Amino acid sequence: MKNTLTLTLLAVLLLVLYSQFSELAYKFGFAELKLNAVLENSEHMKVKCDAYSFGFFDEIKLQNKFQKCINDYEAQGYEIVSRTDKQ
Repeated sequence: MKNTLTLTLLAVLLLVLYSQFSELAYKFGFAELKLNAVLENSEHMKVKCDAYSFGFFDEIKLQNKFQKCINDYEAQGYEIVSRTDKQ
């Protein structure tokens, strides 16, 4: 009984610490960024541009790289079919 109670309290404590750590980490710039785009041309050929980063990163640089990929394919006649931005 005492072991079960100790284990339960330990699990609750770890859950609270983890949630606080995650919140603090995001406040200090630790984050996840995932960008996906699927483009298609008139011949129904599909290409994919994606960017992913986890941790401390330069979001503007990553966004610019992702947008350059899209712009390069759009210059070749591709059009965006779907796009997903998750931050």
